[in-house]
Amino acid sequence: MPHILVTIPFSHFCEKARWSLEAAGVPFVEEGHCPLVHRVAVRRAGGRRTVPVLAVEGGAAIDDSPLIVQFADAKATADRKLWPASGRARDEGLELERQLDVDFAPHVRRFVYFHLLPRRDLALELFRIDAPPREHAMVRVAFPVLRALMRRFMRVHEPGMRRSHGAMLRMFDAIGERLRDGRPYLLGDRFGAADIAFASFAAPMLQPPEHPKVRVALESLGAPYIAAIRRSQEHPAGLFALRLYRERRAAAAAPSA
Repeated sequence: MPHILVTIPFSHFCEKARWSLEAAGVPFVEEGHCPLVHRVAVRRAGGRRTVPVLAVEGGAAIDDSPLIVQFADAKATADRKLWPASGRARDEGLELERQLDVDFAPHVRRFVYFHLLPRRDLALELFRIDAPPREHAMVRVAFPVLRALMRRFMRVHEPGMRRSHGAMLRMFDAIGERLRDGRPYLLGDRFGAADIAFASFAAPMLQPPEHPKVRVALESLGAPYIAAIRRSQEHPAGLFALRLYRERRAAAAAPSA
């Protein structure tokens, strides 16, 4: 059996894991699920509660996206490594990934869900992506309960959304400042895991057409969300992430398992 990546397909954390495995040339099969219903699959794969989870062929489950990136890097050939081998550059990259995981990605998620969850039609369209039809049928029936649980667990409310919007803007500015010296990638001349992390996490605010999973017109979520997307797309950090999707995402097509 190949490695199995258990995901919520539209999740930006899952996109980070998916892209990292593909960029490293690690064969895997993706198993997509709907939000909350995914927990059954996570436990079955050996994880705890959250996705992504990588059920490693002949080994234990890896249920944290930075650990999945490290696994992918360890399996990669020299020309496809995601991190510098050692030294200051590697430490800098790992710290940047940690900051993006903690100080950026959760805020993007909260901002998106604040605008998405009132729209049952669009939320269910997003939840349908590569999910088992039976799960999606369950989610359709249980959507009011599901929405309430998601709002509670992720603290999706207006004050939180506003704080998250500010945190997102600060990270965009920090990434833009890092790129001011003209470097092509976040750690210098070589594309790697830090670039994948930022682009994946920023994708819900950028709507890159090269995204392998999301084909939902989130622009219809209303004027505030549209304004946030436009601002993100025009920001130097947003332009950088869009370039990565345009130049790098298709090139990292998943190997056949």
